[in-house]
Amino acid sequence: MYPRPSRLAATLREGGVALGSLTLLQEPALGEILGCLGYDFLVIDTEHAAADEQSVLSMVRAAGSAGTTPLVRLRRIEEKDLLWSLDSGAGGVVLPLVETGEQAAEVVRLTRYPPTGDRTLCSAARVAGHGTARGDFDSYLAWAAENTTTVALVETPTGLTNLDDILAADLDVLMLGRADLSVKLGLGYQPTHPEVDKHAVAFVERVVAAGRVAGMLAYSPQEARRWIALGVRFVVYSQPEMLLSTAYRQAREEILGTAG
Repeated sequence: MYPRPSRLAATLREGGVALGSLTLLQEPALGEILGCLGYDFLVIDTEHAAADEQSVLSMVRAAGSAGTTPLVRLRRIEEKDLLWSLDSGAGGVVLPLVETGEQAAEVVRLTRYPPTGDRTLCSAARVAGHGTARGDFDSYLAWAAENTTTVALVETPTGLTNLDDILAADLDVLMLGRADLSVKLGLGYQPTHPEVDKHAVAFVERVVAAGRVAGMLAYSPQEARRWIALGVRFVVYSQPEMLLSTAYRQAREEILGTAG
């Protein structure tokens, strides 16, 4: 089947830890680099980036060709946004600000084909091999069910309050957005604040106890290992733009003697 099977979905299905990254940069080479290094996925952000469909498609193609699963982080839960992202060949979607069980159920409904959902099909879409799957479309539908990953971002106190309802939906991954949560808690931008950390640990415990996959963005390799030890199996490690800016800042300070 074309595109290739999802490395991310296979890793999660086998009980492993999926490691990936997230970027606002519209640069296809990022997915190629991660794929060459064996990362499981790349989240292509369209919520906070001025990304259009063609630039996202280019990134989906590059990441998928390199073996890392492309996920599209959308701006909203909206049927056509979900549809074009998945039809482009993305291995799944990341939905922001999921706060209710109804929203979670809507994501599941719109990302799955009948009879389990209401996703509209197009046998000529890229995900169906540009029409080449028409000869055995039932096999494609089964393939899509196994290779599409839905990720919900819980980012607010309201989302935490309604977590049991969100868990009741058949989402693949529930991920806590600590940065937004810290602001919504009145702490400013402090994603590692002790109060946020308390909520994060409790979130992971509840998601794992419900038999779902817990996700977290880790700001360092050390933090990633801590979350994995606590049961997280979907780990977003930093962002290429953040790693670049940190490396260039440190280099400039060393070169010009301005450190400190």
